[in-house]
Amino acid sequence: MSSYKAEGITKSFSGVGVLHGIDFEVRPGTIHGLFGHNGAGKSTLLKILAGAQPQDDGVLTVDGGVVQLASPREALAQGIGCVYQELRLIPNLTVAENLFLGREVTLGGFKCTAEMKNYSKTLLASYGLNIDVTRTVKGLSHPEKQLIEVIANLEGKARFLFLDEPTTALDGNQSTELLAHVRRIALERNIGVVLVSHKLDEVLTVCDEATVLSGGRVVYYAAGTDVSKQAIVDAIVGDAHGKHIAAQREARAVGDVFLRVQGLAGKRLKGADIEARRGEVLGLYGLVGSGRTRFLRTLYGMEPVVAGTIEIAGKPYQPTNPKHAIGSGIAFLTEERKIDGFIPLMSSFQNVVLSTLIKYRRNGFVDIAGARAAAQRTLTSIGTRGRLDAPTKSLSGGNQQKVLLGRIIEQNANLVLLDEPTKGVDIGAKSDIYGIIRRLVDEGRCIVVVSSEEEELVEICDRIAIFQHGYCTTEPKPVGEWSLAKLREAAWAPAAA
Repeated sequence: MSSYKAEGITKSFSGVGVLHGIDFEVRPGTIHGLFGHNGAGKSTLLKILAGAQPQDDGVLTVDGGVVQLASPREALAQGIGCVYQELRLIPNLTVAENLFLGREVTLGGFKCTAEMKNYSKTLLASYGLNIDVTRTVKGLSHPEKQLIEVIANLEGKARFLFLDEPTTALDGNQSTELLAHVRRIALERNIGVVLVSHKLDEVLTVCDEATVLSGGRVVYYAAGTDVSKQAIVDAIVGDAHGKHIAAQREARAVGDVFLRVQGLAGKRLKGADIEARRGEVLGLYGLVGSGRTRFLRTLYGMEPVVAGTIEIAGKPYQPTNPKHAIGSGIAFLTEERKIDGFIPLMSSFQNVVLSTLIKYRRNGFVDIAGARAAAQRTLTSIGTRGRLDAPTKSLSGGNQQKVLLGRIIEQNANLVLLDEPTKGVDIGAKSDIYGIIRRLVDEGRCIVVVSSEEEELVEICDRIAIFQHGYCTTEPKPVGEWSLAKLREAAWAPAAA
């Protein structure tokens, strides 16, 4: 029987093992659910299976023949396609143009627009879709965009299709509709589909098989009627049982409520009720796509507020953009420092004072020497190493992160929002960053931290709140009431009706 199979797949990064001998198989005409907690290895396995990353060891076979995949293009040539959470459609091109992207029909050097349009119309109709193929993709709904990319992969002759968190941005009805389409496509066209998802209730309605990864290993597999939601949850939570907080630190004396949010809704954020106090670190925990990062970005004015109210120090606050947030005494550390954190070719000194240059303006000119001296004092005080006058991109990940934390210190903000503050740093830098966070909170600032690492949250936080499916509506609990297993159980629990 034909199938796409992975056997004994291993992968390490910088000497740290991420996958440890993974066996996995997807068969035509079936849907295989791939589950696991944050950091379980799902994304790494997906990239290897889709040709975006090589394995260190192990074998990939298609229909029994060994394949070596050096790129996603080579994977597609073997009938393997992948639709990632961040879609790769080009918004300003039409539906037809996206469907034919990279394989346009031409005659005499000119595109055959009418032929591609007619074929696209017939193609979508064959999938039961009534979408105007002359519309630009940016005008489509998210489920429609998902389906267009799925069909584009199938038109590329994909026989095995991987969908990474396909329903994260969708509401209940949209998710049901998308999954129904995927199920029909799998059956009618004999396509093997792998769904990577955190939404168990939705995805299990269409799955024939289920695999759970934990710590880079397969800890659960079942097929047909043996697939059990509770068994999947138990497998996900399992490796956190028996892990406890090593020592309960003395509770900090916290101040008054500084941040009060009620019913806050925005882009993929459905409703958040949160209070945070001066002199405390409030942790936000949840699965990828649960709304944690959206919450911080909405507070910082990077994403629009649709509903709800925000108060800072008892006064109404309506974020409009990051400049407004900075002026309101809010600092933000992004999860992706290389994308929207620092300017790579600027020096560390320049990056530190980007948000506060106005402080060094004299008679219409910037006091460059004064700004540099202030930045150097800040970076020295937090132990930043490397050539600080060279481009920031030349520093290690830990020191790049310290540069961004230096900017927050320089900004002297009262509300500090930290999204995955130790992502991509080594153990030594992680310890230094914890020290910087403690310094900020000891100065009486209000700190809100998003982290996917349970151990990190119980190490640095005073209270922890849980995000689920765009909501955070339960009271944060003191860190002493959480174990690592309880955090996972809360994150994977069914959302309240």
